[in-house]
Amino acid sequence: MKSRRKDERFIRRLETEFTGDNKNYRGISSDLSLNGLFIRTQHAFEPDTLVDIVIHLPDVASVRLKGKVRRSIKTPIISIKNGMGIEIIENDPQYIAFIKTVYPEAGKATTADDPQLKTSFHKHADEPLRPAPPPPEFTIIACPRCGIKNKVNNAKLSLGPKCGKCGFLLTT
Repeated sequence: MKSRRKDERFIRRLETEFTGDNKNYRGISSDLSLNGLFIRTQHAFEPDTLVDIVIHLPDVASVRLKGKVRRSIKTPIISIKNGMGIEIIENDPQYIAFIKTVYPEAGKATTADDPQLKTSFHKHADEPLRPAPPPPEFTIIACPRCGIKNKVNNAKLSLGPKCGKCGFLLTT
């Protein structure tokens, strides 16, 4: 499954304080990148909530970021980490430097001479769009047993697809 993330992320557990909707909480940040992070907490905010974040980096007092909650996870299942995925909308130069110590290639396209580009990661209108991958080719195959039409990806025809209704082997 292809990730929807813009940048490569790395796991670094750091003490984090966050404020949103006039409520202050603590959590642990992980999955850090230039454009986002995940905060592990039992107090996740709703998506689209604006959040002020203070991350306590090693060898630096603290950095202040502003972000927007993109996803929120609240579950009693122990194996799934509760928290929220944050898109960073206002960055801190010390945070950028910290990220670049792990990924030196990070943000080369966004660190032009303009100081605004170094601290904010909004997409600019003049940036070219990435071409979309070509859509997969499909073939419609009627099941010889029940007659139901099945949409089968051409790349998977050699794997012996089965009917979605009755499970009978489809032949081309």
